[in-house]
Amino acid sequence: MEKPVNYYIPRMPKHSGMTETKPAQRDEIVGALILVLMFAAIMIGREAGNFYASYEEMKSLKVLFRVEEEELSDYLRGVMEGDSPDLDVGITITLPAVIDETKTVTEVPPYARRWLISVALSPVVVMQPSVSDVELELYVEGERVVSEALSFPKQKVPYLGLIDRTIELNVEDVSRLRLLVEEGAAAHGGEVEVKATGKVRAHLWFLETWLPFSTTRYPLVETQSPVYVSSEWRSLDGSPAGSAEVGDVAFVYVRLRNTARVHSFRDNLTCVVLRDGVQVGTVSKETPLAAGSEGSYVFQVPVDEPGFYGYALIFRGREMLGSAESPRLRVD
Repeated sequence: MEKPVNYYIPRMPKHSGMTETKPAQRDEIVGALILVLMFAAIMIGREAGNFYASYEEMKSLKVLFRVEEEELSDYLRGVMEGDSPDLDVGITITLPAVIDETKTVTEVPPYARRWLISVALSPVVVMQPSVSDVELELYVEGERVVSEALSFPKQKVPYLGLIDRTIELNVEDVSRLRLLVEEGAAAHGGEVEVKATGKVRAHLWFLETWLPFSTTRYPLVETQSPVYVSSEWRSLDGSPAGSAEVGDVAFVYVRLRNTARVHSFRDNLTCVVLRDGVQVGTVSKETPLAAGSEGSYVFQVPVDEPGFYGYALIFRGREMLGSAESPRLRVD
C-alpha cells in the first residue's frame, strides 16, 4: 500500500494596503470637494458682497444742478421784461465723493479702488453703474411752473469724470410766472425762491433705481432793500420823547427788517433832520442786517434852536420815510 503524498502549497501573504486604499482615496476626495466648496463659497460671497456694494454705490451717486444764482437772476429779470421764458439747465451725475470738478482728477472712487485690488488678487470684474432718463420740475415761490420728463440712452458713469445732461425747460403759463416773481420779490426784499427737484434713472446690471435730487436758489431780481418797521424820538435815557430843551441831545430810534430768506446786506441809512420844514443836518449810519432778522439803529441829533423837529429816512437814494410822516419833537 502506497503512502499518501502530502503536497505543500505555500500561502500567499496578505497585503494590507490593498484593503485600506479605498477609505484613504474616499477621504482624499471628500477633502478635495470640501476645499472646492469652500473656495466656491468664498468667491460667491465675495461677488455677492461686491455686487451689493456696487448697488449701494449706485444709489448714492451724486446729481449736481448746474444753474448759478446769477443766471437765474438774469433769466427772471428777462422774463419780467418780456424775454423768452425758456431756460436751458444742466445736471451732472458723478461720484458720491465729488464736490467740484477738481476732485474728479485727484480722487479715485471706491469701486475703482476695489477694481485695482481685485486685479491684484483675482480676476474679479467690478460692475460700473449707468444712468439714463431724467425727470425735472421747477417751482417758483412754491408753485410748479415746469415739469419735464426726458429720455436719454444709457451711459456708464466714468471713474474719473462727469456725465452732463442739458435740459430745456419750457414755461407754458408765462403770465403766472411773472406774477409769482413780482409777488415773491415784493414780499422778500427783491428775492425770489426757485426750487428744482427731479430724479435720474440709474442702472446696475438687471437692477435699477431712481436717484432723487433737489436744490433751492434765491436769486435777486431787484435791488435789495430793508423794510421800514417803526421810528420815534427818544431822550438820553432811552424813553420816548415828545419835547426837549434847547441844547439837549435827542435821538432818532429806527427799526428795520430784512425780509430776505438768504441774503443779508450792509449799507448806509441816512437820517435827514428838519426844523420847521427846513433841512438843518444829516446823519448817516451803516445798517448791517442778517436775512430774516430785525435791527435797531440810533441817530444822535443835537437840538440847538427852538422849533418843531422832524426827519426823513433815505436808503440808497430812496425815501423810506418822508418828513411828513415822521413824529415831531418840540424844542423850547
